[in-house]
Amino acid sequence: MELINLGLEGDSFFKILPEDWKDVIESVWDDYKKNANIYVFKNALDITAGGIVFRTAPPNMTDFEIGEWQKYVAANFHYIGFLFVDPKYRGKSLGSEWLTALKDQFPDQSYWLTIEDEGLRSFYEKNGFKCVSKSKDKDNPEWIFTFTPRGVVNNWQ
Repeated sequence: MELINLGLEGDSFFKILPEDWKDVIESVWDDYKKNANIYVFKNALDITAGGIVFRTAPPNMTDFEIGEWQKYVAANFHYIGFLFVDPKYRGKSLGSEWLTALKDQFPDQSYWLTIEDEGLRSFYEKNGFKCVSKSKDKDNPEWIFTFTPRGVVNNWQ
């Protein structure tokens, strides 16, 4: 599938997001869209999967992310957020294909992201991401994952 950059307009992507995700990003998109890109997969009818790549701190950061984000931005990592596959198209490896297409399109780019569901850990590890940090909050655990392309060295990790 071809990775399509939606440019500054996110409305068509936001429509496939769960309501709580939509509430977070729609209200702040005008503040973030100059430092972010939405990349999607589309078929003839629908956006099937997509995500947002932020070149700065993402919106709605937790205390854990606030303590970490500056070192990633300073090292030119981009944040992957709101990665979502429309439920009608699940089970077709579109999340993995989206990550692969993004890494192929930007082969020298490093990424970071946060998960709040440990069940996603194996998905990101399978896609070349490495867990580099875990929050100390036992009630609301979070994990930071990074991806660094081969040949790119990040001495601070």
